[in-house]
Amino acid sequence: MKFNVGFYDFSKDAGMNFQLNRFYSMGVLEKEELEDIGRKADSFDQWIALFSRKGKEAEAAGDHLRSALCYRAAQFYMISGARENDMKHQLYEKCMEHYNAHYLSDSRIHYEHVPFQNGYLPVYFMKPEHPKSVIVLHGGYDSLIQEFLEFLPWFFDMGYETYFFEGPGQGEALMKCGMKMTPEWEHCTLAVLDYYSLDDVTLIGISLGGYLAPRAAAFDQRIRRVVMFDLIWDFYGAVTHKMGEKKARFFDYMTAHPRNILWKWLNRKLEENYFTRWLIGQGCLIYENVQNPCDYFNCIKQYNTKEISPMLKQDVLVLAGKSDLYTIYYGDQLKALTNARSVTGRLFTEEECADHHCQIGNLQLALRTVTDWIEEKTDGKKTGA
Repeated sequence: MKFNVGFYDFSKDAGMNFQLNRFYSMGVLEKEELEDIGRKADSFDQWIALFSRKGKEAEAAGDHLRSALCYRAAQFYMISGARENDMKHQLYEKCMEHYNAHYLSDSRIHYEHVPFQNGYLPVYFMKPEHPKSVIVLHGGYDSLIQEFLEFLPWFFDMGYETYFFEGPGQGEALMKCGMKMTPEWEHCTLAVLDYYSLDDVTLIGISLGGYLAPRAAAFDQRIRRVVMFDLIWDFYGAVTHKMGEKKARFFDYMTAHPRNILWKWLNRKLEENYFTRWLIGQGCLIYENVQNPCDYFNCIKQYNTKEISPMLKQDVLVLAGKSDLYTIYYGDQLKALTNARSVTGRLFTEEECADHHCQIGNLQLALRTVTDWIEEKTDGKKTGA
């Protein structure tokens, strides 16, 4: 598949616009139909209805990948809750059915369960006959493997033995096994490396994986190279910084005082807005011990690389986009990697169509940057025994 290049103004809503560009970047939906959805989707209910309809049309036409992406788009903005949760799970099952019908029709792609805790971690992998080295990937917050699964044949074609797994709080591990996300990502990564007897690994963490991957690398030296795709120096700090200084100080105070009577008022305010209601609902679905907005904001404080950065002894690649909210900490992240074997930073620009989160708009450039860096660090050869 060819990744599309370009980041467009599909919608006036920034969140919807990013998601529409994400779908465009993967090369499945056409620019014109995303422009049409962007014009028509003036509410989240309308977004869900439009993508559900497109999913059914693609399903009837036998287009599994298109159908899967549309059902996922509809499912994405559904609020986790009593009534809605049933449909959220139903649409998850629909998109999984079609994603697997598409990807598992490729005999080169293997799918397995790695035992973990009281459930399993789903893993998709591809192994060339003479691999250069090993790449392990995972996503981040509320991600599905399948949304990025096109990365798998891309790395395979470049000569890499590649594994893509979901951990607690992600995709199948969450929806099928009920495993909630915790910041201690080293445990699930260890399970995957042990199961496949992997060593001399490049670990790539996508989105919130920019915290999760370095967290795992800090505790496992079989990971020789780690890629933050993108950086997550301070999840909570980036979210509150976007609110403005005054609101950020207010949230600092409120999260430090969970019993404050003002939470009754703040909870009502957050509930009134669909996006914040959806955001907190996602947090309650994904994270362990999150039941309300105060829990959510205190939980995401744990997802930062401030303390673990000096523990990294590997080669580290830090990716960032100039327009990404996390990039305010780009310099902090690079400086904190004081014990890394090497530190490489790559700041993508608007001119490259790669300045947004996870380089949506030019994924191929980001992937080439990663593989060029791996080649440089391994001399293009497998470095294990």
